[in-house]
Amino acid sequence: MRRLLLAISFVCGLGSAPVYATPTQTSFAADGYSATWDCRYRSDMSRCNPVNPTLNGSTTRWQSGASSSASSPRGEAWSLATADAGAYLPILKTYAASNADYVPDAPNGETSMADANIWGVQGYRYSGATPFELTVSVTLDSQFSPAVAGAGYNHSFFAVSLFDVEGYAFDYNQNAASGSTCPILRTATGPGCASLPAIFARDQKFLYDTGSVTTTVSYLLNPGQAFYVGAYLDANVCCGGVVDSSHTLTMRFNDATMLDSFAVTMVPEPGQWALMLSGLALLAVVSRRRGSR
Repeated sequence: MRRLLLAISFVCGLGSAPVYATPTQTSFAADGYSATWDCRYRSDMSRCNPVNPTLNGSTTRWQSGASSSASSPRGEAWSLATADAGAYLPILKTYAASNADYVPDAPNGETSMADANIWGVQGYRYSGATPFELTVSVTLDSQFSPAVAGAGYNHSFFAVSLFDVEGYAFDYNQNAASGSTCPILRTATGPGCASLPAIFARDQKFLYDTGSVTTTVSYLLNPGQAFYVGAYLDANVCCGGVVDSSHTLTMRFNDATMLDSFAVTMVPEPGQWALMLSGLALLAVVSRRRGSR
């Protein structure tokens, strides 16, 4: 009787819904930068141009995220990226505020600018048995301060990209948006981008006032195909304004049930190179000692 019950349970199990694979938060990399600058407003360009721009913020990274912040009499900027265990896509937040009472020393312009940037890349492999049209929907809602004279270029924007794992490595750069951002922000080579992996789908949207903007990118995945999802978010403001994109970016797959995690290839940071070389030297010493024995 027991064997019969086990057999029935086994057959029923075969007929029930399969247990799909889902991503885990083991394949995620993020970085960011932030700054506050003196700037000179150009009415002919409807924007504020930074004077002697330097990135004066600091960035912290950990296994499942990154954050960056800058604060000075000019204003403040901060950004955050974390892995989302629910949506399996990066959570990105930015905030920038320019101090309306700040006046730069001559000849550094008339006002200040604050800039917050964050980006993340996550890797996946499609485990389905037949081709599947994957889509990623992205919506950004941002809050802007009331209209400020001369602040026509205040903005927030996001970019999202699906791209190949071949020819890409996530690299950290303390001083600038590095090559990690290239396939997220560009479809052709540009400054700091010697080459790009194959980009399957990409889009970006800007907001210049309080409101909402949405886009969807899609790509037909083949069984076993690995790919990266990259996303970038910024908030840029001058002239005493505020741009708040700190809780209003949402990203969703149409279906993540047949996606497994795929490691993001990363270029070691400068400090890690020293550790790696030390480790290799130690291995060489151990190897020689064993050989002599």
